[in-house]
Amino acid sequence: METVLTTLPSSETERLLLVLVQTADAGSRVELRQQSFSKSIGWFTQSTVHLEPGQVAALRNALGLTGGKSMSRLPREFSTVNPAAWQPRVVHADSA
Repeated sequence: METVLTTLPSSETERLLLVLVQTADAGSRVELRQQSFSKSIGWFTQSTVHLEPGQVAALRNALGLTGGKSMSRLPREFSTVNPAAWQPRVVHADSA
């Protein structure tokens, strides 16, 4: 099952779709789809980025989102941030 969470238009012939994809065997994921419009075809997907629940949670955290109308439709696992495998290290250097 697919649920369109939001549509972000960038022009009359370009848009981004944020879609929740739920399957019985593979679980849930969010897809960001870049779409174009053609008079003969209609809207069609040019490219897709798959976001796992931890990635969506990290993105929400980075954007400072605490929830919203569209995000409240996401399953609970999309609000849990997993620790990253790589953590940046802050290095201080004294100037000469």
